[in-house]
Amino acid sequence: MNPPSPLRPNRIRTVERPFAWIPCRLLINGLFADMSDEAKLLYLFLCLAADRQGMSYYGDRRIQSYFQLKPDGIDNARKELIQKDLIAYDGRYYQVFSLPTPQPEPTKTTKKSEEPERFSDILTRIANATR
Repeated sequence: MNPPSPLRPNRIRTVERPFAWIPCRLLINGLFADMSDEAKLLYLFLCLAADRQGMSYYGDRRIQSYFQLKPDGIDNARKELIQKDLIAYDGRYYQVFSLPTPQPEPTKTTKKSEEPERFSDILTRIANATR
């Protein structure tokens, strides 16, 4: 199946300077779905405001004014993003990190009934089946 043509070819996005990026992996890995609305706003703002090293120099009051967030709203959003290892904050500046490396799915612990069958048990079962 061919991808659809742009709806308005005269409005195709271009990379502009300055350029900001928001990693698509946020959606693919489910990180975005697991964020509160305040954390989403803060993260998207920081992605847009950050320089190429991920540093943002906007203060909390300025960020709050863009979104009418209360101080506890931005504090909670910041804590959530720090806990998810998406940003750092030193009390004055923010740094947006590259996304964390996805962790492999934890292996399931085997229950007694799911333990591997012993070789001797397999031989006994085969011998009994052939009698």
